[in-house]
Amino acid sequence: MKLTIIIPVYNGADFIEKSYNSIINQQLEDFELLYVNNNSKDASEERIQTFVEKDSRVKLLQQPKQGAAAARNMGISKAKGDYVYIFDVDDEIYPNALNKMIAVLDNHPDRYAVFGKMVKSHKGISDTIKPSDETDQVILKDKPFWGLHWFSSLKSVVGPPAFLYRRTVFSKIGVYNEGIKNTEDTALDIKLGMTCDIAYLDTYVYLYFKHAQSTIEMAKVNEDLVSMHWTRFVKSHLPFYKENEVPVLYKKLLYAYLYKTTAKRICKTRGYSKRNNLLNEIKAEIKPVEFPFGLRFFLLIMTFFPLSFILKFYLYYLVPFYMKNHIETL
Repeated sequence: MKLTIIIPVYNGADFIEKSYNSIINQQLEDFELLYVNNNSKDASEERIQTFVEKDSRVKLLQQPKQGAAAARNMGISKAKGDYVYIFDVDDEIYPNALNKMIAVLDNHPDRYAVFGKMVKSHKGISDTIKPSDETDQVILKDKPFWGLHWFSSLKSVVGPPAFLYRRTVFSKIGVYNEGIKNTEDTALDIKLGMTCDIAYLDTYVYLYFKHAQSTIEMAKVNEDLVSMHWTRFVKSHLPFYKENEVPVLYKKLLYAYLYKTTAKRICKTRGYSKRNNLLNEIKAEIKPVEFPFGLRFFLLIMTFFPLSFILKFYLYYLVPFYMKNHIETL
């Protein structure tokens, strides 16, 4: 089988038909479509079942463990296709995008994945003007180019539906980290870019539909973004650093984030004893990364006096100084 398409669903009943049509309109020749129901409380399962009954290419899986990572991983474990495409139920794919990406991997057997562009919109494809800056050019960059690019700036990161993967890549880099919530896709793709040669297709692949009930938008409202990204760093990027030889830039980005975010978390915490306990917990959590003496001294000061001017000095002068002059010795 050529392609497996995986669509996790949590209370996505209103989008089931649109997601199915978005796939069918791609005019694919050899594929399976796996919907993974993730404890939906609405009519998602019933609506998926209507397509299972009329289209033998559609299958319904049940994932009782909550979370997009667990749902995607179940789909990956059941996939039969040579290529894997992971789609979000509320998004839409631009015409012929999947065939274009398939052609890239067919023509470049040394590439483990290909990715393209995304458009963000509060409206659907039919009501959103697609930018005219696509060229369909294929750009080949070897590892770790894209990994460092995405690690350097989250603004450059695209969502899972922008990617087409060879199924074999998951044996090489592993699957989604289920211990990371909401940013597990970013963690996986940075690891992909650090580890594998991948291709970039200068084409708009999908439209990310921004709406208040989407998982990520709800997370932005209900969760602490600092803690959310911290989890990604300590459960994905830090272990990767421990287990692999990495470029100096990766080390700089990792250390700078850990040093800066530690101070921010300390200053946000109320009460000396809580700040002191948090600092000790962080030191244990991020080993073997250690704080140089100057940073340790200012962190200690901030546990007593979490003042904004001390934090600003630490963030905008002290950490950059160590990154520029002492990273090789850390």
